[in-house]
Amino acid sequence: MNHRQVRQQEPQEWDVRTDAGPVRVTSPVPREAWAQVLAADPRGMAFHRPEWVDCVCAVGGWQDAGRLYRTGEGRELLLPMVCRPGRPNPLAVRASLPPRWGTGGILAPGGVRPHEVGLVLADLAADRTLRTSIRPSFGAAQAWRAPAPGYVSVSRSVHVLDLDGGMDVLWSRRWSKNMRRNFRSAERRAERAGLIVESGNSPELVESFYDVYLRWLDQRARARHLPPLVVRTRWKRAEPLAKYQAVAAALPGVCRILVARLEGKPVAATVALLHGEVWSYWRGYSDKEASGPLKANQFLMLRCIEQACGAGCRYYEMGESGGVASLEAFKARLGAEKQPVTEYRVEGVPLTRLRGRMGGIRDAVSGRRPS
Repeated sequence: MNHRQVRQQEPQEWDVRTDAGPVRVTSPVPREAWAQVLAADPRGMAFHRPEWVDCVCAVGGWQDAGRLYRTGEGRELLLPMVCRPGRPNPLAVRASLPPRWGTGGILAPGGVRPHEVGLVLADLAADRTLRTSIRPSFGAAQAWRAPAPGYVSVSRSVHVLDLDGGMDVLWSRRWSKNMRRNFRSAERRAERAGLIVESGNSPELVESFYDVYLRWLDQRARARHLPPLVVRTRWKRAEPLAKYQAVAAALPGVCRILVARLEGKPVAATVALLHGEVWSYWRGYSDKEASGPLKANQFLMLRCIEQACGAGCRYYEMGESGGVASLEAFKARLGAEKQPVTEYRVEGVPLTRLRGRMGGIRDAVSGRRPS
């Protein structure tokens, strides 16, 4: 990596008592054991890889706090997790995983089971921290449906496109007539305009992606009548170039960057992540002034889906939509289904409830109805 080096900590081991008997815990998780559990869980995603957690730590200033649980049944449960270093437990913040770094949750051979989720959540709740948050992936959501005592539940959702059958089935069954027409129109416009798509994970493609991202920020700032420089400064800090450079360098076979160029200039770009059966559409931006009339976003989405099918993926995970109705509608038109997931938080101070109440007060003052 071309950023701060991640220092591997020496694993510590201890026992915890559970209703099913003692469980051995190791933290941080040795890499060999991590690789074995990840390979045995069909619901694993790129966000669960150890290299991904290394990027979170190196770029975001976190520390690896993952835990490996060995149960009396001989099962191994892996929780990728990070914490803010240098804080005593009552002020510690732990996440699996932090905001803007994808999903976490528990991995286990064949997939985690509901009672194993309860075991891990009970262990974490026993620690006094400012906040511990866990956001599982869509594939494991079913095992997380039971209420978690002591935790605050936050409802979320992601859209997932089923790729079973490949492009032939998508064209013939899953996409509506209008969707097919839109994709074909995007292809024709791209061909007439000379739009070229490059794919890979080179430093040059990372730079091109980030260039599109900055122009997208500027356009959003102007549309909302905000100072572009202020918006750029804030979001460059939240989403630094080093983040994407780190991911591309650490995960060369996993990170897939697609850039659409018009006369050599990048006008739309995406970053996707490939692991096992899942293609995760992680980030996507466009220069609407240059690419909007060409439907470059749709054209690039089609190329992403083609690559996912070509890689043998079963699922095309499109992430959360942040409550944006137009984005949810677009994903639904693609044939993606909305999958509910629940984030769990155990808090020393009820921050989630306090923020919810403040939001309700703001809505009442402004006269807005809560969504």
